[in-house]
Amino acid sequence: MIRTICLLITTLMTWGVMADHFTYNIQMSGYKFEQYDEKGTTDYSNFLKEFRAFPWSTQVGKSNGGSESTISVKNLSNQTDLWVSVMGESSDYHFLVGIVYKKEVTGFLGLGKTKTIRWLEIYVAETDYIVESTFSMFFKGDHTQLMSELIKLPKYDEMEAKN
Repeated sequence: MIRTICLLITTLMTWGVMADHFTYNIQMSGYKFEQYDEKGTTDYSNFLKEFRAFPWSTQVGKSNGGSESTISVKNLSNQTDLWVSVMGESSDYHFLVGIVYKKEVTGFLGLGKTKTIRWLEIYVAETDYIVESTFSMFFKGDHTQLMSELIKLPKYDEMEAKN
């Protein structure tokens, strides 16, 4: 009996530590690249509500040298970010989905010490459904499935993340 209670307490404590926690922010078109509105903690249900209500068609193409509209979600447990932005015109636009994750790289010509950087990969998502399904995988913590689905999309760009 005591063994069962200890096992239950340990399981609950481990679950609490291992649970992923997410925060999000929003950039409106024209914001400076380092400017965004912090929104606090979130989950998939709240993300869907924000994503579906966001005025993508009226914001697209209005960056004026700043950023395009973007909703970014950070997994605080593993420091991975997934964001959705928009490109095109109000009558014809597509989404960009970007993932920022830790990546091991070596120095020039593969020589030197290995270091960890934050790497950004950006993909073109042509439908709302694709955006919603990639974020579903992200919130579920299924990084392997998420990456396998993202690489099926047209790659827009990749680079070392600036933040």
